[in-house]
Amino acid sequence: MTLLLRVRGNSELEVAALARRRRIDDDLARLVADAVAEGSLRSDLSPEVVSRLVFGTVNSLVDWYSPDGSLDPDTLAEGVADLLFRGLEA
Repeated sequence: MTLLLRVRGNSELEVAALARRRRIDDDLARLVADAVAEGSLRSDLSPEVVSRLVFGTVNSLVDWYSPDGSLDPDTLAEGVADLLFRGLEA
């Protein structure tokens, strides 16, 4: 997915990658919209924005996370999911 965020559509392969990225974004936005409709997620945020923020957050992990570091993958995954779906509220 990180690669798909970095392509610009200059070649046939990149155009195909951009189309795939749009499908993935659309699929997640649809899942978010469904969760909003059933009352599981808040309704004041655009599902498309939520989709982009989720992918942006997850894809940025490759820029700073190190498996050899002090943060284990399970703790990281729980923290990311908690922040994305519960926010920073106390």
